[in-house]
Amino acid sequence: MYLKMGIRNCMRQKRKTVLTLLTVSIGFACLLLAKGYVHYCLWGLRESIINGGVGHYQVSREGFREQSGGDGYDCLITDYRKVIRDFSGISGVAFVAPRLSFNGLLVNGVKSSTVFGYGGWNREERLLLAFSSLEAGSFPRKHGPYALMAGTGVVENIKAAPGSTVSLLVSMPSGAVNTMDFSISGSIGTQLEELENTLTVIPLETAQALLDLPGSADTLIIMLTDSSRMETVEDELYSCCYKHGLELRRWDELVPYYQGAAVFYSSAMDVAGIVILAIVMFSILNTMLMAVYDRMREFGTMRAVGARSGQVLRIIGTESILLALTGCVLGLVLALFTAWLINATGGIPLPPPPGNTRAYRGMIFLKAPDALGHGVLFILVAFLSSLVPALKAVRCSIADTLRWI
Repeated sequence: MYLKMGIRNCMRQKRKTVLTLLTVSIGFACLLLAKGYVHYCLWGLRESIINGGVGHYQVSREGFREQSGGDGYDCLITDYRKVIRDFSGISGVAFVAPRLSFNGLLVNGVKSSTVFGYGGWNREERLLLAFSSLEAGSFPRKHGPYALMAGTGVVENIKAAPGSTVSLLVSMPSGAVNTMDFSISGSIGTQLEELENTLTVIPLETAQALLDLPGSADTLIIMLTDSSRMETVEDELYSCCYKHGLELRRWDELVPYYQGAAVFYSSAMDVAGIVILAIVMFSILNTMLMAVYDRMREFGTMRAVGARSGQVLRIIGTESILLALTGCVLGLVLALFTAWLINATGGIPLPPPPGNTRAYRGMIFLKAPDALGHGVLFILVAFLSSLVPALKAVRCSIADTLRWI
């Protein structure tokens, strides 16, 4: 009965109902789209970190990352091939890539640039750097063992190009300085300007020869088949690390910047949500106040013939809930269509964020829990905002409501 009466009363107030539905639906759609954009930003940031060379997990000897001086040559993995076999046998692991890192100086006879580089396997490095772009040339191994790939910033700093010959000077574990001549096989562009200005990649066997560390690696990068598998394989990875006396770290522990970005986006969304909910609340409050004042004699007549105050409250509450529910449904349809349109056209062109080198296109990732959670919140806010006019209607005496003008 209350539902039927609520629908009829909403249909009677066509103009006010339409205005309220527009406010609720547009507010709900804007909130969903903003949340979907945040999901895309966090997904893009996460995947750019993981597929930018960090991987899902990194394995090293205990104490390697705490080594003073930053070289960590006392904490190397000398049996890395056996360890890789054990990790590769775990379901959900796509591949494991060994790395041997170094700091050095890249010289082309005229200019020099300080670099941070590593040696790695060609196939695995291609997959690890999936979110980076090969600007020129190719990966090192195609040009033989003494080929080198550098970040675009490094190549520009030393005024070199693919095919140029350069010398790489590094400090060996013994303290001596070793140098090798390399041919630049290509230049790679990454998301981060700082990384582009220091990155250098050479074959793992060449790095071992350059540092005089045969059969050694300092880090193993673990890539999973999908990021959603992290929770299911983590226990097995920890068990394997314990067996070999190794230390396991997640990608978000290695790059704490992500946590700060997630907190920032969540805080921004909380502010946006409060503003939108306030607008919706005042819109419904205004609509219900006008509706109640217009129908005050109607409510007085109902109470005069025996209707209780609780019944009047339920009638007004049902109307506000219907307005909010209908507005949420319309807003969901609007958000789905807008998100589909934006994604289908390739996203919204956006400039590079601070510290990044490349522009990107913003997409919308809508999620069902967001729609459900925000819908319940909107309905609750609508119901609470209807209490003020509803209480006004039932607290006024029957005689005053019957004389209401």
